[in-house]
Formats: sequence, structure tokens, C-alpha cells
Amino acid sequence: MVKHTKQLFAVLLMISMLAACSEREDVTDISPKESLAESVSSSSAPEISADEKTPTQITETSVPESSLPDEDDPSEASDDSEDDKEDFFTQRDEPPALLSSPGDIGLYDVDGNGTNYVFTYDGVDFSVVYTPDHWKITDSYLIDNKQDMELICQALSDEHPIHGSDMESYRTPEDMAYEWVQHNTAYKILDDENPWKQNARDVDLDPYDQGKSIYEIYKDRTSDQSQQIQ
Repeated sequence: MVKHTKQLFAVLLMISMLAACSEREDVTDISPKESLAESVSSSSAPEISADEKTPTQITETSVPESSLPDEDDPSEASDDSEDDKEDFFTQRDEPPALLSSPGDIGLYDVDGNGTNYVFTYDGVDFSVVYTPDHWKITDSYLIDNKQDMELICQALSDEHPIHGSDMESYRTPEDMAYEWVQHNTAYKILDDENPWKQNARDVDLDPYDQGKSIYEIYKDRTSDQSQQIQ
């Protein structure tokens, strides 16, 4: 009896061990590589299409249209200064201004006759001659700052004003300085052999040349010379 019991127990133990081995084989049939691939595949992020843009893929710098200037809006355009509107011949690099008022030049009547004057600019004395409606500044080409020119012309006008081209109004320091600039520019651009270059060394401020450009003044001078030759 005892012997049969032991044999039955042994048979049951073997059946239990075989069942356990069978379950283990079913698990081990899945290779480690397949298991890892399935795990990675199931946990990976969803695929991103080529049309989708992420910050790490594409970086764009956009400018709002509202910040761009409107070409048709005059308020967006920069204001042109008077110097920008001048003839290109008169565009120049100016030295710094030295004067703060017309009195800085110390204009004085040399002989007391109201004709021969002298003023001082940057330590240099300049001779000025007045005849009715006419101021002539000798070696005016040496002064090349427009603001200082206007102050010098203001001092001359205060002493003796000269008429404008209409012979009714009077010339302003601004338009006198404009004529002065034309003479200076002519002196710089003309060849030394040109006879008018020496005339451009000095400026003659009178009614006749008010508001004329360098081209107009030069044309008048050369035309006058041609008529004299004829």
C-alpha cells in the first residue's frame, strides 16, 4: 500500500514538472530581439510628416506686414533736407562752423568812406568792397562753411543791404550764401587753365546773380565773353 502511494506521488510530481517546462518553452519561443523591437515600436512617438514644421526642424524669422513702411504713405518717407535738393555739383564736405553771430567777424570800415571793409575769419583778414548794390569778397573760396557764409552775409547786409533781381526786394543772407557756394564749387571743379577759375576765387554779390545755379552763372559768363569777342 505504501509502495503504491509513493509511485502515485512520483507520477503526479513528474506531470507537474512537465507542465511547468511546457509553459516555460512557450515563453522562451519569443526571441529577445523581437520582444525589444515590439517594445520600442509600441512606445515610439508618432511619425511626423514632411509638411509639419517643428522649432528644431525649421527656424523662420517673420516680420509683421504692419511694421513695413507703406510706399504710398507720404508720412513714411523721410523728409529731404535743403542740402539734398541742391545740384549735385554743390554737394560737399563742409568744415565745422566757426561763427555763432554776425558780430564774430569784426567787420569794420577801413577808411570811413563806406567802401573798403575788412573782416576776420579763422584768424585771416578778408577784404570786402562795397559799391551800390554790390558786395565783393576777395578770396572768398577760402571760406567753405555755409552757416558761416550766411552769418558773414548777414553782417554785410546789416551794413549795406543790396537789392534782389526784381530791384524791389532785398537779398537775404541765405540766398547770398547760396551764390557764394556756387562760386566756391566752380573754383574747385574748373581746370587751372580755365580763365573763369580766377574769377571764381572771389564772389560778387549783386542783384543780377540772385538764385542762379553754378551752371547758369557759368553760362552767363561764357556767353558774355563770346559776345565781347564778336
